[in-house]
Amino acid sequence: MSAALIPLDFVVRRHLLTAFASGATPTRGLVLQALALDYAQLSASYARLAEAHVVVLDSGTGEVSMAMPFSAVPTAFRVVVGDHAVWATCAWDAFGIAAALDQDVSFTTPCPASGAVIAGGVRRGVAFAPLTTVAYVGVPASRWWDDIDFT
Repeated sequence: MSAALIPLDFVVRRHLLTAFASGATPTRGLVLQALALDYAQLSASYARLAEAHVVVLDSGTGEVSMAMPFSAVPTAFRVVVGDHAVWATCAWDAFGIAAALDQDVSFTTPCPASGAVIAGGVRRGVAFAPLTTVAYVGVPASRWWDDIDFT
């Protein structure tokens, strides 16, 4: 069962998403400073957010590696929003960035089978991609969180 989120967790989440949306990578140190929190407060918030599947923490560093729909690390889904680019973890999240920001986006990704570049995005609220494009989801949704990094 997921941990109950407290008001602080929503403040932390909003800060993370705002930073990612601007093209920045919010490190733990930057979040501590920006929100004037102590290490224990932020660590507890990160733990609750991770338990609730709101963020994914890097197992080695404890830094936020994903705050859906954003990725802190480069992926195959580079999403252009206005005059900057951000990373999505998958096609679903690439489209999710448009929804989260209520902005037009475009993205490219290589086809895993052929390597050909596929372009897609959202314009005026309508998703687009080549008509022959098929998104393959190799893990059933009910199993995504068994290994979210693989998924």
